[in-house]
Amino acid sequence: MMTVARVYPRWPFFGVLAVVAAIVAGSLAAFETAEAVLQHITRYTARFSFLIFVTVFASGALAALFPSDVTRWLRRNRRYTGLSFALAHFLHLIAIIALFVTIGEMPGLVTIVGGGLAYLFIAAMAATSNDWSVRKLGPKNWRRFHLAGVYYVWAIFMNSYLGRLASDAPPEPKWIFALTAGLGFAALALRIAAWLRKRRKSALSAA
Repeated sequence: MMTVARVYPRWPFFGVLAVVAAIVAGSLAAFETAEAVLQHITRYTARFSFLIFVTVFASGALAALFPSDVTRWLRRNRRYTGLSFALAHFLHLIAIIALFVTIGEMPGLVTIVGGGLAYLFIAAMAATSNDWSVRKLGPKNWRRFHLAGVYYVWAIFMNSYLGRLASDAPPEPKWIFALTAGLGFAALALRIAAWLRKRRKSALSAA
């Protein structure tokens, strides 16, 4: 019988549910129409899940470049924060579906295919975020799969925010999308810097 070596703590998931519940409550209080409420929910659940994603995306690099109790804690708990991101983003998906049902429209094919693949990656990464999967896939294959998935999700986020930044009529002020895209690229820069530092150390050790 399959057993998972680690039991996941519940606090990240309760935290996600609490924040999403607050977003829903705030949206219901601020808007009167179902469309406006759902637009607000989708907008802020996306930003919330993106903040969790950026934290996971940059946690290893932060611990390598700026070692401290906080950054080491982030790296040590990135499996749990990654799973909390998956929960937050699937709640965002529910809001998106509800919005399109309410307005009686369908998203474009590119959005369905590109976004759908991102959700498949997220689901697969969440399902394999356990020690049993690491053993079955092998550490190298597991790491390659999760790297491919996390970079694809990063690219989808960046495409979304950069697309709105380039739009002639963005749904909100452009500085919001510039800030979120900037966070994404800053996290990427941290990962590149950590990778270069690791290669430099390996080269010095070999020499």
